[in-house]
Amino acid sequence: MPRPIIALTEPKGYSPDAIRTLSRVGEVLAWDAVRRDPERRRRTVALAVKLGVRVSSGMIDSLPNLGVIGTSTTGLNHIDMAAAARRRITVASLRGETKFLRSIFPTAEETIGLVIMLMRNLAAGYDAVRRGRWDKEELYGHELAGKTIGVIGFGRLGSMVARFARALGMRVLANDPYVSAATVRRGGGVKVSLERLLKESDVVSVHVLYTDAVKNLIGRKHFRLMRPQAIYINTARGELNDERALLEALQKKWIAGAALDVLANEDPKGGHVKNHPLVRYARNHRNLIIVPHLGGATFESMAKTEDFIAQKIVRTLKRF
Repeated sequence: MPRPIIALTEPKGYSPDAIRTLSRVGEVLAWDAVRRDPERRRRTVALAVKLGVRVSSGMIDSLPNLGVIGTSTTGLNHIDMAAAARRRITVASLRGETKFLRSIFPTAEETIGLVIMLMRNLAAGYDAVRRGRWDKEELYGHELAGKTIGVIGFGRLGSMVARFARALGMRVLANDPYVSAATVRRGGGVKVSLERLLKESDVVSVHVLYTDAVKNLIGRKHFRLMRPQAIYINTARGELNDERALLEALQKKWIAGAALDVLANEDPKGGHVKNHPLVRYARNHRNLIIVPHLGGATFESMAKTEDFIAQKIVRTLKRF
């Protein structure tokens, strides 16, 4: 009897340990080997996904026996959750896996890296040398020590960023309606209102778990409150800020700069980049840095999270 299939939407570089784990309960195949074969689609009981392929309602509906979608992410906006719920398909993710996620550092590391790149003009300096210029005087930057970082969202990532920032001599302000002042204090920060955070911070960094309820959480009025020498960092989700307002803030010099790991409505194949207003601005202005959603993209963290999700998929399938 043919074994059930677990399909990997992005098999390249997928953790060998995770594949071995999944192989205990089924045949592991690349999605490309499944999607055009009706028999293989019928045998597919699980999808293991990352951010590079959107799991649409059409994709879900093409798999009549799909029981679980495993995603090695905390965010879920790359999955049609309504379609999954309609089919009563389990979505196994990293959301809520607090203990495990405390061992996953790369997005917090990247956040501090972007702060340093922007405040010290390192990206602009690198680009200048590549073009044969040695314009040191034009690229003087600012120290992090003694500056204030405002962390919006003081969960796992926000508290990690706070810890790293304090190690660099920064003062930490935090805003999170779900975290007590005592918890923020234990994490080395001071809990304040969002308005105070925006007005007093030299760096504003967003670490909020995205849902539709917090779409455009940071908008025009928030950028107007920020200091003209302040920078804005988003390594969470592009939908958390109003991108038109951010562009206006940069053009009108309400803020000094921004660094983004994410954009709204990302196309995994990069189709959103070519004509994106923020990308166009970044091509000609050194005070905006955009990188292609690299927050969790380290070999170590991808292996750990893929292994973890593989185990969740197996446990879920064994319950069926």
